[in-house]
Amino acid sequence: MSAGRIVLLVFGVIVLVIALGLLTAGGVVLWVDNSLKDSGGFITTSDIRLQRDSYAIVTEPAEIDLGDGWYAWGQPNPDWGDLLTVKIEGSNNDPSKGIFIGIANNSDLQEYLKGVEYDKIVDTEYDNNRWRLDYVNHPGTSAPATPASEDWTASVSGTGEQTLVWPIETGTYSAVVMNDDVSPGLDLTVRVGVKVPALFGLAVGLLVSGAVALLIGIIMVALAVRRR
Repeated sequence: MSAGRIVLLVFGVIVLVIALGLLTAGGVVLWVDNSLKDSGGFITTSDIRLQRDSYAIVTEPAEIDLGDGWYAWGQPNPDWGDLLTVKIEGSNNDPSKGIFIGIANNSDLQEYLKGVEYDKIVDTEYDNNRWRLDYVNHPGTSAPATPASEDWTASVSGTGEQTLVWPIETGTYSAVVMNDDVSPGLDLTVRVGVKVPALFGLAVGLLVSGAVALLIGIIMVALAVRRR
């Protein structure tokens, strides 16, 4: 076999491996899109139990910045809320209390919780059908103001199960959960979900790309091993 055919064979095999990866990824994404979504189109976690002695539990800040050069569906600088929507469902396990769920700019939330004892979730792990969370406690001596007195990016509160739906925006945001009467001692159950409308299109794109790469790889290998 000539050197040229050896090179063609090597690259053909590489293309085949890439094709199999694309096809596998496309199949997984398609399965997720068809099997894991709820009736609202969200992929949602199982119940997460939150129990702390402080006034509030917050998440690590999430920086959302996709830049000015990104395109979606052929449109520059799209509304990113059309691409990803977050849902937080929660309830208070103490029937005498309600729950407050809020999303705010991280700097505003830090100002709201200044001097207040709260816990920040710094790590999550799912093992043996249950969630394990690691916290960092931020000590304080003050009680927080009532949530209604603050300006939230998105918020819900009340007794029973509450659902917050938030189309993402550019910025740095954190989520917070509390008793709606801002009393200390938390025993809450929450679920977190995301909706990605473009997930099906992504799956189709991966499968089509994988099929094309597979065809090219087969042709390259066939040309490399064919007899004169």
